[in-house]
Amino acid sequence: MKKLITTALFLFVFLNLIKAQPYYFRHYQVEQGLSYNSVFSIVQDSKGFLWFGTKDGLNRFDGYSFKVFRSKPGDTTSLRNNVIRAIFEDAKKQLWVGTSNGLYCYNDTTQQFKLVPITINKGVWDMKSHGNSEICFIADRKLYKYNKSKGAFQEFSKHQDFEATATTFSKDGTLWVSSPDGLLRKYNKANDTFTSFNVFKDSAPVISHWIDKIYATESNSILIATSHQGVKLFDLATLSYKDILTFNKDKTSIYAKNFIHNEGDEYWVATESGVFVCNIKTGKYTNLRKNPNDPYAISDNAVYTFAKDKEGGIWVGTYFGGVNYYPKPFTFFDKFFPQNNKRSLSGNAIREICNDKYGNLWVGTEDVGVNKISSNGDFSAYIPDGSKTSIAHTNIHGLKAIGDELWIGTYEQGLDILDIKSGQVIRHYDKSNQPNALKSNFVDCIYQNRSGEILVGTSYGLHRYNKATRDFSLITQVPHDFHYTAITEDDNGTIWTATIGGGLLYFNAKTNRQGIYKNDPKSENSLSDNFVNGVFISANKMLWITTENGLNQFNPSDKTFKRYGTKDGFPSDVFYKTEEDKAGNLWISSSKGLISYNPASKKIRVYTTANGLLSDQFNYNSSFQDAAGQIYFGSVNGLVSFNPAKFKQNTIIPQVYITGFQVFNQELLINTEGSPLKKSISYTDKIQLKYDQSTFSIDFAALAYTDHETAEYAYKLEGVDKDFTYLKKNRRVFYTKLSPGNYTFLVKGANSSGVWNETPRKLIIEISPPFWLSGWAYLLYLILSIAMVYALVLYTNNKIKLRNKRRIEQLENQKEKEIYEAKIEFFTQITHEIRTPLTLIKGPLETVIKKYAPAPEVLNYLLTMEKNADRLLHLTNQLLDFRKIESREYSLNLMKSNISEILREHYLRFKNAAEEKQIYFQLNLPQTEFYSNADEEALNKILSNLLSNAIKYSEKGWRCCCLIQSQTPISIPLQLKTMAF
Repeated sequence: MKKLITTALFLFVFLNLIKAQPYYFRHYQVEQGLSYNSVFSIVQDSKGFLWFGTKDGLNRFDGYSFKVFRSKPGDTTSLRNNVIRAIFEDAKKQLWVGTSNGLYCYNDTTQQFKLVPITINKGVWDMKSHGNSEICFIADRKLYKYNKSKGAFQEFSKHQDFEATATTFSKDGTLWVSSPDGLLRKYNKANDTFTSFNVFKDSAPVISHWIDKIYATESNSILIATSHQGVKLFDLATLSYKDILTFNKDKTSIYAKNFIHNEGDEYWVATESGVFVCNIKTGKYTNLRKNPNDPYAISDNAVYTFAKDKEGGIWVGTYFGGVNYYPKPFTFFDKFFPQNNKRSLSGNAIREICNDKYGNLWVGTEDVGVNKISSNGDFSAYIPDGSKTSIAHTNIHGLKAIGDELWIGTYEQGLDILDIKSGQVIRHYDKSNQPNALKSNFVDCIYQNRSGEILVGTSYGLHRYNKATRDFSLITQVPHDFHYTAITEDDNGTIWTATIGGGLLYFNAKTNRQGIYKNDPKSENSLSDNFVNGVFISANKMLWITTENGLNQFNPSDKTFKRYGTKDGFPSDVFYKTEEDKAGNLWISSSKGLISYNPASKKIRVYTTANGLLSDQFNYNSSFQDAAGQIYFGSVNGLVSFNPAKFKQNTIIPQVYITGFQVFNQELLINTEGSPLKKSISYTDKIQLKYDQSTFSIDFAALAYTDHETAEYAYKLEGVDKDFTYLKKNRRVFYTKLSPGNYTFLVKGANSSGVWNETPRKLIIEISPPFWLSGWAYLLYLILSIAMVYALVLYTNNKIKLRNKRRIEQLENQKEKEIYEAKIEFFTQITHEIRTPLTLIKGPLETVIKKYAPAPEVLNYLLTMEKNADRLLHLTNQLLDFRKIESREYSLNLMKSNISEILREHYLRFKNAAEEKQIYFQLNLPQTEFYSNADEEALNKILSNLLSNAIKYSEKGWRCCCLIQSQTPISIPLQLKTMAF
């Protein structure tokens, strides 16, 4: 019964805590890329992109970055005005943009805008349609419609004699219009008339009946936002209204501006005094306002517009605070942190968490003492004030509620015992040299075992509390000089203790079993580290040990440890504290997030600030689970609580779009010089790049906004990557200097719950080769190659012909030479034959002339005979000498000779022949005889040959001179060179 009462108390506490602060907003302002903080309209299109209409441009948001569309002077395809009042997507997925100067139709493929002519210089404030019906919009308080069949814009009704402020369609397709005079009008399509209903007639008088917005609900009614009388609800069945939300808490009038349906009967109301979350059935509401001390509160009280995305999250547009996003809490973490008010924690560094029997939750901090969260949700802070009844220190390290007492361990300031009912310290213990006193003032942990004993772990020994004497005794089963940080007891009554540097210790007082487990560098099956942070026993009796260097699972059968860490997929090797949920999952705090680990399936999931945590770094010994299954973990930035059983899976499959394409880090623009893009990269299926554009990067985004930072991606470039590469943070990939060719880029994404879109987005990338590697170039190379081969063949053929011709010529020359040699040999033999008779003739002839003194007449004949015989003999000798020269057998016989005498003989010999041809033949010799080493025979032959040819080829009257000249060469006149011999 006592346990049931305690459980009920904690459930009540938890419900009160959730009620106190259940809404956490994410903020997007100009610092995050929004063009302007005044947001008038929000729409999520059918593809999943968010569109924000601001005071300075239209913004498209993909969850990560903003693309801004503004007016561009001279560009007729851009907006003409930057004040965006309304955004609407029709049934055909066409986006319409209403500005302070006209209505525009947006082409998402070319990212261009087209002005609707009828709306030029008119402010467009509201757009609605019902199903596939006509689009209705307000321009300068006049109601217009777009006739889709005719493709024309025209006035909605000829009977509109009022100004329009807002429109809505009821479920049956009936158009309702509001006006500034407080009337709600129903359009009667049959007779083109309006029926009016006064929604102020039964209310208190106000100075203005302005209606800012009307909104058709799911329950056959219309919500009406007014400027001076808050929110009204018009019942379509009874055609009556009632005021449901009129005043703020300070009794000022609520200025309502817009509505959005969340779920069930819950509607959100945008006002000038924040957001009202209102149940139109019960009338209960919660007012969400700006809180400068709460970074998760709405950023501005002037709220103008809403939108609900496909995941169920709500987007809130404000006038000064930009866009606020309330994601659907699939994994809800309640947050407790200092907010400088009485309903928040006093400190950030949460160290200890426990509960008491009264349903209070106690939180010990390391910076600002102890906090109590009562059963009604009130916060109380206990900090030192110097009195004996206050706690001793702000740095709390041990906390345990035992009966009516709260035991508080401090950092080097001893142990306090606080009376829970009075809230005052009733006992204090400091270290002492007395036998039954604490041996250290650093009290790090406090534990009560099943037998009721209180164990206190300090920086110098483990102590047992003696209830009878109200003092302490050192436990002798474990070393007294160790620093003890955590204590737990198993089903056998064995106490397990964690130490700093001393490893894991255990002892059993009944069996006297005790021991220690420490790290052995030589064994992988030993404890991973001696700095032990926590000891936890799971529901299946398994012992888990968290350390500064790994998580350990103890195997009692062989006394070994199985280690876990970053190598196994955990985010960190520093593990702090462990809790177990009802599904058997272990929740482990670490230095890099909160870990959910299922020992059976080995599945790991890590939660970080992206999932709603206050910090990724948790604190030592800081966790607690109540009887209702609510788990609390303390971090360095506050406390978070959650119930894993209430976590939901996000089943929305995200659509992945390519949102950017950069070449050398320069974004490609549509239809610009040098850009291959002809339409938006989000709708481009194939892109052709030049060879010098082969270094590029690609941006992509999964259009899922809940916990968007936890979205995962997988990409692959076919032709480069073999498998998909998985990304958890980065969403831009780079490729450098790819070879010319065709590639296919594939990318897919997963939402925050790990649900993948298995149909990847495809982009075909064609990189053209340079001209010298193009098809025409290869054709030219082929033609040139054929020409070169032909030329080579022709050249080789000609070379072979030339070689054969030369070979034939050589053979012919060789043959001629052989014939010549044969002829010479023949003439030589003949000459030898002739020379012998001549010698035989010359000898007797000389004897006759010398011996017999013939008569003059006979002597003359004999001398003529002798002369001719000598001539013939001389010729035969010359022929034989020529043969010797050719056969390289001839050699000169040099001896001193009278050159002058030799010249005289030759002069006399040829003088008669020169006179016969009337040639002037002259001999010029020096006065002294000239001698020189010479071969007389060879010299005679040379002179004879020269003079013979000179006289032979000279003409009448020419001059022929024979002389001895010095070594200086004779200069022959130019005009005689051709005639000189």
